[in-house]
Amino acid sequence: MGANVATNRIRILEVPVDCVDEQQALKAIASFLADGERHQLVFLNLKNLFKGRRDPEFRRLLREASLILPVHPGIARATRWLRKLKLTVYSPFSFIIRMLSLSEQLNRTVYLLGARKEDIEQAERNIRDSYPRLRLVGRFSGYFAKPAEKQVLTAIKKASPSFLMVGNGLPGRDLWILRKKRELNPGVSIWVGDCFEVFSQKRQISRLAAEGSSVISVCWFWLIVLLSRIFKR
Repeated sequence: MGANVATNRIRILEVPVDCVDEQQALKAIASFLADGERHQLVFLNLKNLFKGRRDPEFRRLLREASLILPVHPGIARATRWLRKLKLTVYSPFSFIIRMLSLSEQLNRTVYLLGARKEDIEQAERNIRDSYPRLRLVGRFSGYFAKPAEKQVLTAIKKASPSFLMVGNGLPGRDLWILRKKRELNPGVSIWVGDCFEVFSQKRQISRLAAEGSSVISVCWFWLIVLLSRIFKR
């Protein structure tokens, strides 16, 4: 789908990212829900940034994504150094909470897909307790066998959710959404990582932002940033 008119898309190390604050991001999402199109949101951590540089399918995912939100502070620092621009760094779990609040406010529907059966069931109960007016229209656990995928897609299509939140246990993660986009209803889909495990209280904090943040990965990232700055001169 590409960048929406409500966003300011830039490129950092040849990878696209949207330069929007939280209110602008939520406003863009509200507009996505109203236009009858299929939209994918992406949380950009270092792991995804590296994939966006070397993996053709992931480059396509980022090119077609409607909103790309940075979740690692190194991406914001590099953008400030290379582009003299300020990026908002998002906390994935906190932003998912804001999206659930937005859905409740707009009377939109939500479908939960992923995680282990016991975790998604507990996550659903806790979300319902926290958002009593939220319209949760279905859930399906992850880690299912390949033959069950058709059943999963049929269940999602029947529920026709405004928001599809996809967690652990789906092959390809963000790419699963891209690959199944034409089989999904219009609305907003987002890979939420281990947020369901956080909602179920199995984990204290989401690890999504930190993925790809090993010492070696961070060193490689800043080496690429430095080389980019040198050759830009």
